[in-house]
Parts: sequence; structure tokens; C-alpha cells
Amino acid sequence: MYFAKKGAEEPVTIIEDTTVYACESEACNGWMRKDFSTEDLACPMCGSQMTEEVRELPQIKMDYNPFSK
Repeated sequence: MYFAKKGAEEPVTIIEDTTVYACESEACNGWMRKDFSTEDLACPMCGSQMTEEVRELPQIKMDYNPFSK
């Protein structure tokens, strides 16, 4: 027997322009989204300063935040 889900569609990935901070060091390729960045703007991988850039990245759903009260 064969049972298949009828009408099951794959979710569509939405690509959007996202502000990120990228590491200035040539030896490091670290970056992080602005929404998840730290206040000191130091690279978590090497400790160098980071600069602001815009990249096309998949959208992240922010519906649920387990850390908010």
C-alpha cells in the first residue's frame, strides 16, 4: 500500500536584505545578524572589530522568543 499526503507543499524560503555585522579581519569570515549582535561589536570568533553590511539572507521567523518574559 502507498499512502501519500495530498497537497503537501514545501515551505517557500523568503530572501530579504538583512543588516549584518562582518569581521574586519582578513583571516576571519565571522558575521552575525544585527538582531543577534552584541553591544561591543567585537567578533565572537577572533575579537576584531566588525563593520555593518547588507546581505541577502533567508528570513527568520521571530514569532516565539523563549527568553522574553
